[in-house]
Amino acid sequence: MILLWILILLALCGPAHGICGRTCGLRPMGSTLGTTRIVGGSDVMPGTGAWAGIASVRMFWNPPVSVHVCGGTLVSSQWLLTAAHCFINATNPLSEWAIVLGATSLGQSGPDVEVRRIKRLIMHERYIPDVEHNDIAMVELDRPVRCKPTIQTACLPGPSVNLAGLKNCYIAGWGDRIVKSSGRDILQQAKVQFVDNQLCNSSEWLGGYIYDFHVCAGQGGVGTCQGDSGGPLVCEDKQAGIFWQIGITSWGVGCARPKRPSVFSATQYYYNWIWKTMGMKPAPIATPAPTPAPTYTAAPLVTVSKPTQPCPFPREKLLQFFNLLKDILQYLKGKLF
Repeated sequence: MILLWILILLALCGPAHGICGRTCGLRPMGSTLGTTRIVGGSDVMPGTGAWAGIASVRMFWNPPVSVHVCGGTLVSSQWLLTAAHCFINATNPLSEWAIVLGATSLGQSGPDVEVRRIKRLIMHERYIPDVEHNDIAMVELDRPVRCKPTIQTACLPGPSVNLAGLKNCYIAGWGDRIVKSSGRDILQQAKVQFVDNQLCNSSEWLGGYIYDFHVCAGQGGVGTCQGDSGGPLVCEDKQAGIFWQIGITSWGVGCARPKRPSVFSATQYYYNWIWKTMGMKPAPIATPAPTPAPTYTAAPLVTVSKPTQPCPFPREKLLQFFNLLKDILQYLKGKLF
């Protein structure tokens, strides 16, 4: 009877492989990650599922030769989140760009890697290049990505997530300084210090240049550099068992200088814009979200599954389960009597 119940549950849940969005924000880094610098930082090992949402945004100069330009993160099966400035000075038409997912090395290929072309690029309508305000863009892929252990979606924090309460923040990328210092093209990762906006905007730090649409992280030898733009800043939510992507790498004063942290576009601030751009609505939650700050419109959180609960049970699935169970009990009753 126990075996029968297991089979029923497997039939209802189905495999997570191939479905983007069923889980998100899982395993952003490998177990060997310490506090090493992203400038000459530690390698992300292939085949571990670490940083499964990250992508390499590339231009093709003389096909099949490609050049890494920026990072990005998958937020649905057909949409990539990145920085607007990655495209602002590019002369290549979109047909000469490509998005590579599932790779930890720029030269990697094989069944774990997916390559897509760009169908549509949408920059924020209020993006200002000179000061990098609203430095955020969405890329629609030419066809959906089939998720797998090496390709998963990022979790975006809604208005009710308390960013100040998040600890253990991490960055990753293939930036110039990283690649040159290591002599290889392997994805690098590092743990960074989250810096409160008030401190980040103080006179001794980045006075006057930080706004509500920014978050800051990394300082004094730990931070992002050229080529890391568009990539993720993630922070652990131990209670939810996931990692939220709270930032998109935007700009910095040099690379990892003291009191000059990297500056990221805050995904929480642009939460509604992201979903609206994709033409989607966030999944509702059972309890109302707390009143958000006045800098953005209130919106419900995305429903995410914890690693220990990979199969959510919506109402229709439960009805299907109980109807099936009823039929089985009727069958067993007939056998017994």
